[in-house]
Amino acid sequence: MKNYPSTDLKQNLGDVLAAASQQPVSITRHNKPRYVLMSIEAYEARFGNDSRRVYAAKDAPTEHVEMLEEYAAELDRD
Repeated sequence: MKNYPSTDLKQNLGDVLAAASQQPVSITRHNKPRYVLMSIEAYEARFGNDSRRVYAAKDAPTEHVEMLEEYAAELDRD
């Protein structure tokens, strides 16, 4: 994976986007990888079939809420 400092992202956006269209690239800050930039096609190929979902607490399925309540009860017992 090619790395680009965040300053390159600001100064050479076209070059970074061109690289990201070929393969995912890492955006670094202070020499540490912080973000990954990739084409939508690469993203969908990697994560398109991911069945995991995120719910707001009020919208969570009942079985998830029950599971969390059971887990919390176990933690209280310990």
